[in-house]
Amino acid sequence: MKFGIHAAAFVAFTIVHTAAISAQEPAPDRSAEFVAYNPEAASRTVAFWEAKVRVDPRGAIALRELAGAYLARQRETGAIEDAVRAEDAARRSLEVLPGNTPALGRLARALLSQHRFPEALAAAERLGASDPEALRLCVDVRLELGDYEAAARDFLAIPAQHDDPNLKALEARLRDAEGKPDDALRLMREAARLTDEFPDMPAEARAWYRTMIGHTLIDGGKLEEGERACGEALEIFPRDYRAMTGLAEAAAWRGDHRKVIEWGRKSIAIAPQNPEVLRLLGEAYGALGEPQEAERQFALLKALAGSFPRIYDRHWAIFLADTGRNLDEALALALRDLDLRKDVHAYDTLAWASHKKGLHREAAAAMKQALARNTQDPSILHHAGVLAEATGDRAEAEAKFAKVRALNPYMIKSETKAPSAN
Repeated sequence: MKFGIHAAAFVAFTIVHTAAISAQEPAPDRSAEFVAYNPEAASRTVAFWEAKVRVDPRGAIALRELAGAYLARQRETGAIEDAVRAEDAARRSLEVLPGNTPALGRLARALLSQHRFPEALAAAERLGASDPEALRLCVDVRLELGDYEAAARDFLAIPAQHDDPNLKALEARLRDAEGKPDDALRLMREAARLTDEFPDMPAEARAWYRTMIGHTLIDGGKLEEGERACGEALEIFPRDYRAMTGLAEAAAWRGDHRKVIEWGRKSIAIAPQNPEVLRLLGEAYGALGEPQEAERQFALLKALAGSFPRIYDRHWAIFLADTGRNLDEALALALRDLDLRKDVHAYDTLAWASHKKGLHREAAAAMKQALARNTQDPSILHHAGVLAEATGDRAEAEAKFAKVRALNPYMIKSETKAPSAN
């Protein structure tokens, strides 16, 4: 899982916090002053503001803060329902107080979490008209939409800040989209170090940077380094289900199926709406000779895919294409996903589904788009190699497979394991 759904939601979240602190001079390491994570804080904050809204249903400030509380809880559990609740509270706050820019920002983030990208972009652009800092959110949304040139333009228009971890994380996403994963990883490491200068930064935000580093390293076959990064995230934020997902993925690359189940079950207990983990669990149980439990996990994945329109289309399409369970549905979902956004992963999903359907011309056209930005994503390059091999271009296939081996040697060894969709 590179900088995918969770990345966008979390980078957007840190905008408010880092915009307030980024103008400060760098402070010495004050890690001893960090407040310990309180697992009850998010739910208590939600309950507090829900009570305020019950007393005054048209209180714009209470509704705005309730939206923020729902988003904070959603970041901890991945529950899309809280993003829906946040959207409702933010809209109600804006109805009462139309010029309420914090509510508009929370509305945009709630829509982003629901993959309602055009609506999220519209809200972010409205906010950006009066607050240039909101261009950060525009960058996030444009990257999700695959509008890379506009994202780069918006990034350059963001007011420069001194040692701002959020800006470094945004730049990392841009560099990754340009096919510069080493630069992206360097920037994320710099961002993670910067978070240690701000003891008031929430634990889940500090952990997020380490988790994204961990996932990037694991995707690149650097399993031990990635596991260390995810472990650091868990030390900061013990309920970081994203870090647990990374540890499960690393175990899967190694073929340690019991360790996959150990970390996968811990992750899914916190965040049941986690398609990566459901698939990893199903594959691990299948490898251990437990087909009934494997199919139960895949059934949960199918139910999740149908629970919220479009959010999980990409994950389900890749799963269906990989397993050959329903190639017509895989292709239909890939086309629907491309209609929503045109990033490199949407084109890769369409190319893979088309290939599995035997539509070689369509697969080649989609893969050309997926590779147009010099991506160094080993999963896309692996698909490109398989497609080239299927059309008899053995030299091109070998060239792509060589790049995959250099980026993640584990991937060539495991033809059936699909990389995480974004």
